[in-house]
Amino acid sequence: MNTITTSVNTSRIRMAAFWLTTGIIALETGVGAIWDLQKITFVRTVFVQLGFPEYVLTIMGIWKLLGVLFLLIPGFPRLKEWVYAGLFFVYTTAFASHLVTGQPSAAVGPFIFAGLTLASWALRPASRRDFGPLFSNFSGSWRTTTLYWIATAFIVFQLGSGGIGDIVLPAALVEGMTHLGYPVYFCVILGIWKVAGAIAIVVPRYPRLKEWAYAGAFFDLTGAAASHGFLGDPAAKLIVPLIFAVLVLVSWALRPVSRRELA
Repeated sequence: MNTITTSVNTSRIRMAAFWLTTGIIALETGVGAIWDLQKITFVRTVFVQLGFPEYVLTIMGIWKLLGVLFLLIPGFPRLKEWVYAGLFFVYTTAFASHLVTGQPSAAVGPFIFAGLTLASWALRPASRRDFGPLFSNFSGSWRTTTLYWIATAFIVFQLGSGGIGDIVLPAALVEGMTHLGYPVYFCVILGIWKVAGAIAIVVPRYPRLKEWAYAGAFFDLTGAAASHGFLGDPAAKLIVPLIFAVLVLVSWALRPVSRRELA
């Protein structure tokens, strides 16, 4: 009886801790989304200090609103995984950005929220955690497998080579990032994430880690397309990252069972 009581109490404490951390993250993200979309003075000042272009606030605001929605509603565990990945990328990037720009005290907040994001992710109940089959009629035919590996090869090459380029900082890349209005140090942050994502996608198993890698790649590519769109760049500048974003979704959807389902 004592064992059962202890188990029930532990479960209740875990659930309370989950909703506490999730509520804090959802509130911060929701309020942040509104502030971003309204471009209030505070967030504009922070962005100027970090060297980011103002139009990124609109991109982030839209993604944050969608993230809060899928974080709070029941079900959709795969989409929740992408939301947690996106929030973690945002907070850790903010943390690194504040450190690089010599603002260690301002880096404390994003660091704490990144920790709360991981806590919410780790404490969530099975209904919000366990993936069901991606497609109930998935056949794993040779055509599907071939298409998967073709799409994956393109994505891994794009992430790997692009990530190394971001870290090395060739003149052409620096010029491109400067044109978009991003700080040069952001290239290195992106490069590290890209290389890590390429490795996560290509190695066997680790389906949950792969979800984060695919999410990061999709956010990066659609963000690049949106950035070119805000600046009024030629259509080709938008189309190329969007093509790769589609390849990300193809690779994500067609991967073999061992790379997409939890054991």
